[in-house]
Amino acid sequence: MSLNQFEWLDDYDNLFEGEIPFQLLKNPLLQKDIWHTVDDLNLRISPHKRTLSLNFQPIASDWFKLLVKLYVLVRSQPNKSSNSIDGYLIHLRKFSQFLVEKSIHHPKQIDNNLFEEFDYYLKTKGLGHKTLVHYRTTICTFFDVCRAEGWLDINTYWFQGKRHRGHPNHKDVEYIPEEVWHQLEENLYRLPEPVQRMILVIKTTGIRVGELLNLPLDCLRKRGKQWRLRFTTEKYNVEDEIPIAVSELVAIIKEQQKYIRKHFGERFDRLFCNNSPGRRYSKNGSFAFFPYPKVMQTATFNQWLNNLGKTANIRTKEGKVWRFKSHQFRRTVGTVMSNAGIRDLIAQKYLRHRSPDMLSYYQHLLKQTLGDELENLTKEKKYVDITGTVVETIKPKNLVTEFIRRKMYPLTTQYGECHRPVLKSPCQTVNACWRCLHWRISDEDLDYIQEDLARLEDELKIAKTLSMTRQQQGLEDDRNNLLVIIKGLAKN
Repeated sequence: MSLNQFEWLDDYDNLFEGEIPFQLLKNPLLQKDIWHTVDDLNLRISPHKRTLSLNFQPIASDWFKLLVKLYVLVRSQPNKSSNSIDGYLIHLRKFSQFLVEKSIHHPKQIDNNLFEEFDYYLKTKGLGHKTLVHYRTTICTFFDVCRAEGWLDINTYWFQGKRHRGHPNHKDVEYIPEEVWHQLEENLYRLPEPVQRMILVIKTTGIRVGELLNLPLDCLRKRGKQWRLRFTTEKYNVEDEIPIAVSELVAIIKEQQKYIRKHFGERFDRLFCNNSPGRRYSKNGSFAFFPYPKVMQTATFNQWLNNLGKTANIRTKEGKVWRFKSHQFRRTVGTVMSNAGIRDLIAQKYLRHRSPDMLSYYQHLLKQTLGDELENLTKEKKYVDITGTVVETIKPKNLVTEFIRRKMYPLTTQYGECHRPVLKSPCQTVNACWRCLHWRISDEDLDYIQEDLARLEDELKIAKTLSMTRQQQGLEDDRNNLLVIIKGLAKN
């Protein structure tokens, strides 16, 4: 059988259970084993991770190779990431290798038992759970598409419930330990300034490495008084902004903008460039950087980090040499946010996760933080009222009950706790807790009270200067109330 130049092999006989896809079989790409991602498929290339071709040669079985090629044609929509398609192909090549080892010569030999054996085969290779899920997803989707297109009908029931990534143990979250973080900061000066700035940006913001390496030269935006970082998201290919919390980072980015404009003028539109190929060290053996107007590859960025780690002998507290990976910075920022008590919704929005479930892969609850939280929940607390008198002492016996109690009381107060009986009439002192007999304050609130006292003193001076007698009297009453409370807390 022949379709234009397509050569029909004996392996293809009885391959298609449904209608033969004549239109797809006319595609001249099927005659080649190397496909170009741009010229042949019009896929989108990521400058930091350039996948320029797709290689079908390692697929030994002709019938499986044909199915994989058809699958790639169906999945290759214009502007789709070439890295995604290449990822599918990597998994399907591995499955092809397994089929050869198991002497599978026809799709009718593929069943749930074979999927189970392939899963075990992958586990013997030492693959992690996340990678296993990626393999399962690719294989299941492949055969689902084959069924939907009417090529063949393979039961994929085995994959049900096995494609969920689950929640990792906190110890499995690969964040950068504090001692490694400090060593990195101490030795950052050894790297060329452009690479230093790259590391400072990613360690401060936690953006993905692809977003870092592709930052536009004009990436700063000022919204009112707040500076923001503008970029295109690596995962969803949409423009986004995040607030810059550390003001020094703005100055660092502006320095890098000057660096790029000095070396390339208007010829290069990215914030960071690559190093000239083959040139990484100066004559004295130290690190050197020779700017080259191309986007740096992810592997190159990781290489800079690990060359520094090797040169500076960066180790964990157990003495193990630390191996840097770019995504560790993102997970470390998630860990820092989690341990600082930042709400999950805020962390999710900042890290730009579409699902809150993703946060579990970026949060590592430090034992010290856990210990501090437990200690805080179990310690005895004494409460004073607005007269400075200790009116209540609480020694928690049940951690859950105490956690719920603390969540309930502060709902209506800026700090301290409102102990007004729930069934009483509506609050008569809204926004005036300092004058309410039901307000309770502990030593944990002392810093807030002292801040308010300092603010009141400033306002009182202004009232006196402007001869605002009535306002002055009210401010003096509030100040005296706070002084009584502070005295009561200090005494107890």
